[in-house]
Amino acid sequence: MADLSEDSTQDILADECTVHRLKPRGSFCRLVLKMPADFPKPTPGQFLLISCWASSEGFLPPSLELPGAHLARFMMGPVYDRAMLPRAMSVFDYEKPSGGKSGLLTLVFKAVGRGTLLLSQVRPGDRLRFLGPLGNGFSTEDWKRTLLVAGGVGFSGVNFLAKALSGDERPPLTVLGINSRGQSPVRLSLTEVPSVYRWALPKTTEPLRLVVSRLFDNFIPSIVTSRYPGDEGAFCGTACDLVEKLFDANPTYPADTTLVGCGPRPMLEALSDIARHKRVKRFLVVIEEQMACGLGTCLGCAVQTRERALSLEDNGPAEGPLTYKKVCTDGPVFNGYSIVWEHSQEYQNG
Repeated sequence: MADLSEDSTQDILADECTVHRLKPRGSFCRLVLKMPADFPKPTPGQFLLISCWASSEGFLPPSLELPGAHLARFMMGPVYDRAMLPRAMSVFDYEKPSGGKSGLLTLVFKAVGRGTLLLSQVRPGDRLRFLGPLGNGFSTEDWKRTLLVAGGVGFSGVNFLAKALSGDERPPLTVLGINSRGQSPVRLSLTEVPSVYRWALPKTTEPLRLVVSRLFDNFIPSIVTSRYPGDEGAFCGTACDLVEKLFDANPTYPADTTLVGCGPRPMLEALSDIARHKRVKRFLVVIEEQMACGLGTCLGCAVQTRERALSLEDNGPAEGPLTYKKVCTDGPVFNGYSIVWEHSQEYQNG
């Protein structure tokens, strides 16, 4: 069992926040929450457990008996619907004005099931229960060159990081994979790739251009990839296809590149193959898993890892003892070389 003493949870707040703004676009939603004044500032990569329905007097269950007095207000849901657990969502953005006023935290999600559908129907002024910020985020102290890769709703896991790194002399280059322009919350606006990115672009049938991707009101300069031809300004192919071409066009870059991936598991697995083959210096992934508690007690979000990370001089699977780590407390940011992916596990077993 994880240590849930008062000291171990002093930077986690269990409270209620207020819906400030909700903006849907297709099946995607951007939810802006007004957080309590004492909400700890999250770091890129951390997440929030957020309830799927607005609080209302009269149907709240008794407070959960969680260690730490400040966690006592985090209540899982109505008595008649215990199956409706809160949803874990990456912090898309966070801004807090000076003067100790309440900060605004942004979540971006896709309504794909009952819980997220309920969450997409909240209104400004509604109160939502939350627990956070949770998990371990990114440490970017010695990063020299950064390539961010997001697929699906994975842009939620890298947007805050891209914003934090955007002021550096070497801003990150972001690759954003979408199914098609019509199924994405991204608005595409073409522009030439400025020299500040310092990446040689691969030669394609049409000149590859930077896309200022407008995710609602947030701008993420990135190269958008689409599997369907006809999406103007997008690279035709998957995000992993473009990453491999970028490294081919810049053969000396992998030695000092930090490659960050967030998205579907097959995409992250394919990125791990590319990172190992190209000998990328640092490969980090944001693992997304369903979870119930967010505090390491239920063990429902465990992933297999190898204690010793994969050596860049070795093209085989990672060696060392097999262990399990919890996404909620050990992650969600992991060394991608240490994750035991499905194909590598099959390789070792047979």
